[in-house]
Amino acid sequence: MNDIAALLPIILLVAIFYLFIIRPQGKRRREFVDMQQKVTVGSRVMITSGVFGTVKALGDETMTLEIAPGVDIEVHRNVVAKILDGAADTTTPDVVEQRPAEDEDGKA
Repeated sequence: MNDIAALLPIILLVAIFYLFIIRPQGKRRREFVDMQQKVTVGSRVMITSGVFGTVKALGDETMTLEIAPGVDIEVHRNVVAKILDGAADTTTPDVVEQRPAEDEDGKA
């Protein structure tokens, strides 16, 4: 009985470690793999470096992204951080004009 009581804190520590570290990490990994499976040609994606592009071709481990008209890059499939939509986006984003900040006198 005394031996079991001595092992109880270790058993509780392992159980807590499993519930708060290992199990959630496995869930995130499964969600990541599911997202990777959903990438198709024409998908608009964001990769982990923050670059946005449209998938032009898929290979076993790589894919070709068009990041600007006529500019293609080849990246590993695992760098996709987010799928923005499932179809090719043929519209160009609106450009927001930025003006220099003015001081109190109204000068730039």
